[in-house]
Amino acid sequence: MRKHGEFWDVLPISLLMLGSVATIHLASLYYFEGESLSWPILTTLSIAVIFAFLSLIQIRLNRQLAAKVKALHERDFKLKKLSSAVTNSGCSIIITDRLGRIEFVNNKFVNVTGYGQEEARGRFLDILNPKDMDAEKPQEQIWESDILYDGWEGEVLSRRRDGYDFWWAVTVSTVCDSDNTVTNYVISGVDVSELKEANRKMQQMALYDSLTGLANRRLFVDRLEQAVKAASRDRKQIALLFLDLDQFKRINDTLGHDAGDSLLQTVAQRLKNCVRAKDTVARLGGDEFTVLLTDIVDTFSVTPVATQILKALKEPIKLKKHEVIVSTSIGVTLAPTDGANADVLMKNADLALYRAKEHGRDRYHFYTEELNAHALKQLLMEQELRHALQFEEFTLGFQPQVNLTTGKIVSVEALIRWHHPSKGLVMPDSFISVAEETGLINPIGRWVLKNACMQMKMLQDLTGSAIKIAVNLSARQFDDPKLEQSIEEALNETGLEPEWLELEVTESMLMGDIQAVTNKLKRLRQTGVSLAIDDFGSGYSSLSYLKKLPVNALKVDREFVRDIPEDSNDMEITSAIIAVAHKLQLKVVAEGVETAEQKEYLLANQCDFAQGYFFSKPLSFEDLYIYLNEHKFKQTA
Repeated sequence: MRKHGEFWDVLPISLLMLGSVATIHLASLYYFEGESLSWPILTTLSIAVIFAFLSLIQIRLNRQLAAKVKALHERDFKLKKLSSAVTNSGCSIIITDRLGRIEFVNNKFVNVTGYGQEEARGRFLDILNPKDMDAEKPQEQIWESDILYDGWEGEVLSRRRDGYDFWWAVTVSTVCDSDNTVTNYVISGVDVSELKEANRKMQQMALYDSLTGLANRRLFVDRLEQAVKAASRDRKQIALLFLDLDQFKRINDTLGHDAGDSLLQTVAQRLKNCVRAKDTVARLGGDEFTVLLTDIVDTFSVTPVATQILKALKEPIKLKKHEVIVSTSIGVTLAPTDGANADVLMKNADLALYRAKEHGRDRYHFYTEELNAHALKQLLMEQELRHALQFEEFTLGFQPQVNLTTGKIVSVEALIRWHHPSKGLVMPDSFISVAEETGLINPIGRWVLKNACMQMKMLQDLTGSAIKIAVNLSARQFDDPKLEQSIEEALNETGLEPEWLELEVTESMLMGDIQAVTNKLKRLRQTGVSLAIDDFGSGYSSLSYLKKLPVNALKVDREFVRDIPEDSNDMEITSAIIAVAHKLQLKVVAEGVETAEQKEYLLANQCDFAQGYFFSKPLSFEDLYIYLNEHKFKQTA
């Protein structure tokens, strides 16, 4: 069937043909009657036909013109809607030419930057760059031509017209002509300054000691690990100094905590004055300090520094109306000579510190092999671990994780225990590091995974409880290329559905190549299990890093929960972690909850789940079975 518009397309031709036929027919009538039409009559008829033809052509042209005008109006309306959406978008929009010259900015850009539309037009993007970047600091991403390509996204440091610096989360896309040549760039940006500042404060609180401003244990251990790797690679040496203050407790108890805090601040400043800017001074807690010296030549390079520290700390310190003199003892170890990882070096330095105290305090002592009795113990433990794995000396404990709102158990964390034939119960802190160093952690980890799945399936069948089992992965397990296979085998052999298994990885394990880490986590998610980041806050991953990881939950490190509500710093860190996690649509589990005050604080700050001795100690399979039956937890996840 023809459309309505097609009728008008053929009408002029049809009428012309009809008129021509009528004229010929009329002429033929006169002809056959022996008469002929006069020339004026024929001319008049022809003109009438031609006029009709031209009129109909005009009608057709008018209709075509009207259709084009209507289409132009519709396109103009669509363009106006699109222009209005861009102009009034909640994101800042910038359109540049192919060289990066600004052609258009929307209202949000004007509000955020302070540059007017006419003021910005024709200028390059570098008008947004800070003009006084510190050359000694790591270069932040700024507005440069190398970000102008399709699909680029990232965080860009920018400056408003009034000189105020802020951060933009930016996405770049291209506009191409019919030849696929780039003609324009479209840049959208969202001000993320508040999130960046919250992240900076959280990192500051998590990585630096609030009293002295020195690096804390977490940051120091990370720097030590990096320094050890660099020393091994570059064939250089580093020195680790452990020290604590002699008789600090007596001063603290006698003059009060305020005086003790003032003393620690003075000591921190004096330690910083004794070392180079590239060295690290940290406070581990209490009166314990560490110093990391990098790029040293030999033992003789350390001796002057240790001597200077002893001398500097013995200078009198004025506390209120009192003048006190403190001394210190120092333990020194070298790397890679004495050890190749942070744990070993810190143990070595601690042993040397203990020996310095034994020899009368106010002195330093270098680590020596005869102090290292733990090496033989480590070898013995490795053999015992192999025996334990072979003869099923390991068992699992299960610590409940509770929904803070409902009080119901939603999950249990599987915790390995070693029932040694002669030593009795051995906790994981005593043997996991040895298992990691010797590679035994992988077979032990597979044992934990399989038995955790098997026992959870049995509990579900026996009690009807719909709860998850959480299993910790070690760094070696996470790097194991056969990890996904091990997970699938454990699930298939035990019959546990993947949705009831949660794998926990520590924040430090995820630092590194973000693409490789993300791909690994995605492969784990493809097995159907859920993922949680354990001990969150002990590392210092950025928000932009964290939001790319396909995880379901964060577990707040027990170090932050332990001193709530006494430590306001820990309270602020914990509430900040909860807020950031919820911004990223992640659930939050608080570890190490031991008091009602801690529970109430976490609940008030909208923490989702918690575990710790306040709710339950780790339970055996039998005790957990009884516990679930007694409380009749028949909830769904």
